[in-house]
Parts: sequence; structure tokens; C-alpha cells
Amino acid sequence: MTQPEDISPTARFVAAAEAANAPTEVSNAIEGEVLKFPELTHQRLENCAFASWYPLFQGVTIKSKAIPLPEEFVKYLNADKLFIPGQSGVAVVLSDTEEWSDSDEDEDDEDPMERLKKLGTSNSQNEGFSSDDDEDEEEDDDEVSSAPFFPELEREIQGTIDEFGGEVFPKLNWSSPRDAAWISATNTLKCHNVSDIFLLLKSSDFIVHDMGHAYEDCSDEHAGAGSGVRTRPENLYLVLRKWFDLSPSMEFRCFVVNNELVGISQRDMTYYEFLKDIKEDVEDMIEDFFEDHIQNKFPDPDYTFDVYITRNRERIYLIDFNPLAQKTDSLLYGWEEILTAKEPLSLRLLPSEEAGRHMRQPFEFNRYPSDVTDLSNGQTVAEFAEEFYKKVQAAATN
Repeated sequence: MTQPEDISPTARFVAAAEAANAPTEVSNAIEGEVLKFPELTHQRLENCAFASWYPLFQGVTIKSKAIPLPEEFVKYLNADKLFIPGQSGVAVVLSDTEEWSDSDEDEDDEDPMERLKKLGTSNSQNEGFSSDDDEDEEEDDDEVSSAPFFPELEREIQGTIDEFGGEVFPKLNWSSPRDAAWISATNTLKCHNVSDIFLLLKSSDFIVHDMGHAYEDCSDEHAGAGSGVRTRPENLYLVLRKWFDLSPSMEFRCFVVNNELVGISQRDMTYYEFLKDIKEDVEDMIEDFFEDHIQNKFPDPDYTFDVYITRNRERIYLIDFNPLAQKTDSLLYGWEEILTAKEPLSLRLLPSEEAGRHMRQPFEFNRYPSDVTDLSNGQTVAEFAEEFYKKVQAAATN
């Protein structure tokens, strides 16, 4: 699930198209008219949760597995400190409040990213951070002695990774940790082991949103919540999906109103010249896919769904569902176009490379925590990794 943006997609597209001297294809809403979205209820939101829709559409989506998360693991994800459990114990303990230390000398000439990776996946003998305050030191020791360890969950995760060929990407009920891809050595969500997955989950604001804020925009009261909206899902799932390299140029978001497909937009805000040559083919493929596999099968009449078309254009994969709601990114459309459309809109593509330069990339403001940005201070990746490694090493040995 995506977060609200501070500038409308219509404004972004108009600005981009004007910069490229291209037609905007944007129709304006009636002046003063308030857009009316379908009511966002608990049920509509839960219909878009992976565990709800996957059994209905597993034949047309990526091979996946939803693993129920124990409550102790949910508490671990919500904890302030960063523990990276390994398959035989805790590997790394970090805290945002600890002082920086640069006194450690380099142990060797090994690449800092490799050393950091080894540190993050090894089972080190951490005993907490040193502190001038004895009480804080005792609290740190207690935290390490009770550091999280989830052997059954880790075995199930690793077994799924092995089953899926050794590479997966994770998500929770609705969201993937795409805003945390910066912390991965590959800048992707590709995970090879349990530690890779835990690190992404612990670093993502989107995962926090799924755990405690997903229902905030719901307009109805939930019977199980006593009064008001839920504070969190009744059941949280770790979803592991088989990894394969997607070409961002072939990802599309589709908009459905009253069970009719009314719009299709490219998802990646980059200009791809070849798309204009296959535009009609892409539209035909997605329309056929919708009519054959999606229409009247999803339990709501109004929603969005994302698809991926393979490079050879021989197959379409269903990627995800989202509610037709303001918090969902309408990409190259304005919501007024979607909600007031009297007939299907044409596939919307960026008109030029110049237009692409005016578009904000997804998660632009979510990618890097401010303390990481401050810490890097203009450093190269290697320099930043070296400094970060020193902090982790100091934390593990003090």
C-alpha cells in the first residue's frame, strides 16, 4: 500500500507533459466538486490483503507462501532496537541512541560491505553496549539476554527460500519493504537468507504501517475492535514470493470502477521509448487478462490491481491489489479522471524523456532515514559502509 503524496498525480503529469510539449490527455473535474471515493471499509481493505486474495488468483500470480507470524515476532518488529537473529542466535544489536565510535582500526583490507555482511549474518557473541550509567548497562545486558530467537519461524522461512530456488522477496499483509531497499547490497528486495529478510522488515516504514496504521483511513467501525477502527490486523503474515528479475518498464497499474476496467498506467516513472510501439498490444493483453481472470472474481467492484508483462509478452502476472482509495497512487492519472470516467481511458505512458525527469520516483522521501543521510555526509557507498561497519563492530565488542 502506498502513502499519500503532497502533489496530485494530475499536476505531476500535466507539468511533465507541458515540459515535453506533449498533449496532457487530462480532463479537469468540475470546479468546486468534491471527489467521492468508494467508502474504505475494514472489509474492503482486508480483501486486498495478500492472504485474502492469493487463494483466488494463485494460478495467475507469482508463486508465494504466506507464513503466519507469532506474536513474539510482531513485538520484535515493533521494538526500537535492531536485532538480527541468526539461525542459532543473535547476530547484531544496534541502537539509535548509542554514541558513535571510530576508535576501531581496520582489521584487514577486506571490502567494508563484505565485512558488514559477514557481521550481519554471523552468530557473534554480543553482550550489549557499554554505558557510563550502570543502570543503562544492566538494561542493555537484560535486552541481549532476552534477545529474540525464532528457530521454528526461521526454519520455515529458510525452507521456503530453498523451495523457491534460493531467492525470494518479502512483504507483510499489504506492503513490501520497498522503502528499505537502500539497505540491501543490491538495492533490491532479493533475499537469500533469514537475516536478509529480517533486516529489510526492521528497516521499513511501510512494514510499520501494515502493523499499526493500515486501518486509520477506514470509515466504518469494526465489531472486533470494540469501537472505532482496528489498531492492527488480527493476523499478520510474512509473505515470501519467488524472486525473478522484473523489468520495471513492463509493470502497469489498472483501475477498476464498478467492475469495469477504466484505466491503465505505467508504474515506473521513467520514459521508455519502446512502449509507445507496443501500446496497443499491451492494452489488449491487459484487457483480455482482466476479462478472463479478474473481472467479477475479486470481491469488490472498485479496486486497483498491478500486473507485470514478461519481456517476450507471452504471459501476464498478477502482482497485487489495492483499494480504490486516495491513499493509493493514481500514477499518471488524476483521481478525477478515474472516478468520473464514462468510458475506458487509454493506456497512459510518459510522453518523453523530458517528462520523465519531472516525475517523482516512488518512495523518494522514504528511501533513507535522516540519520543515515546525515551520517553519510556526502560519502561514497564504500566510505559510508566503512563508517557504518565501525559502529556495528564497536557495538558488538564493547
